[in-house]
Amino acid sequence: MIGFIIGLFIGAFFGVVVMCCCVAASRADEEMERIDNQLVKEKTGD
Repeated sequence: MIGFIIGLFIGAFFGVVVMCCCVAASRADEEMERIDNQLVKEKTGD
C-alpha cells in the first residue's frame, strides 16, 4: 500500500515536469516563429 502511494506521488511529479516542459517548448516555438516573421518582414522591406 505504501508503495502505491509513493508511486502516485512520483508519477504525479514526473507528470507535472513533463507538462511544464511541453508548455515551455510551446512558448519557445511561438517566440521563434514570431522572430522569424519579424526577420522576413525586415528583409522584404515591409
